[in-house]
Amino acid sequence: MAVHQYICQFVPADIDAALGRRYSVGPEIAVGGQGTVFRATRTSRPDGTATHDVVALKLHFDRRRNIRVQPEITAMENVSHPNLARLIEHGYCDVAGRHTRYVAWEFIDGQSLSDRLKSGRLLESEVLGIGRDVSVAIAEIWSRRIVHGDIKPSNIMLRNSGGHMMFGSADSAVLIDLGAAKYLDQGNISTLRPPDRDDRRRSARRTIGTWGYFSPEQIRGTKALSCASDVFSLGVVMLQCLLGRHPTDSDQTALADGIRASGGRLAASVGLLCTLDMMLSPLPAFRPKPAELSRRFQSLLQTMPGQPPRENHTQQGGGSSIQEK
Repeated sequence: MAVHQYICQFVPADIDAALGRRYSVGPEIAVGGQGTVFRATRTSRPDGTATHDVVALKLHFDRRRNIRVQPEITAMENVSHPNLARLIEHGYCDVAGRHTRYVAWEFIDGQSLSDRLKSGRLLESEVLGIGRDVSVAIAEIWSRRIVHGDIKPSNIMLRNSGGHMMFGSADSAVLIDLGAAKYLDQGNISTLRPPDRDDRRRSARRTIGTWGYFSPEQIRGTKALSCASDVFSLGVVMLQCLLGRHPTDSDQTALADGIRASGGRLAASVGLLCTLDMMLSPLPAFRPKPAELSRRFQSLLQTMPGQPPRENHTQQGGGSSIQEK
């Protein structure tokens, strides 16, 4: 049964009234397990100051499901970055007698990467642009010691520009949804024995994220994750973009020992494939830092035919092989 068949529906007019007519609520654009998202325009701030912010307004209908709301808000407060969706406003209101939490996010005019992938595999230049932009976003949140924890195609938005996708600019891809965000806790580092099958099942039930995109250490339940976990997940996404399908058909166990992009028949440069191999290493220490990745992807993008010259950055440069079907 679809989620929207048994949840309480929100009516735009009720939302307008609940928010003091400060928002003009438009059409519903998404509905899920946590709430409903509307496209809306914020015409004034809570203090009455006039503004004109086009937002994705999310209303959370079930307080029992709000466990993922606060981490996302905490992670994004006071953050302004072109590759991360900006938090506009959040609070509580009474919608038709229901006490409701609302969060207004910057509206990204475009489509999700998951929707884009429905049209088939991406060009290498497109994959490099996405890798560059999302790596920058990972580096930004990691500077605050935050791990995204759920990097996947549906959490990457691709901006529109004049009706076309923007792959060349530095803000073409935007990382959204930090509902699974984790904070580095130096006092909570533990040494884990090699997990057996039951351990992995228990860890998977405890871990918030998406099957098929977890890093090996994430699925083991490692508490002190680092940006290396997000780098691994981004590697899976980028390989999926090149293949036009998930590299392991969403089989998480096939990612436990890492996977390799090189050695198959992928039509991509050696530089990109070798970089993906490092990103998909089972050992976090062997994966490149996100800031380094962004520079490397930009450098690779500049070497492709038809790319405009830009400032160059010099970079230093076990598992199964993925072959294109």
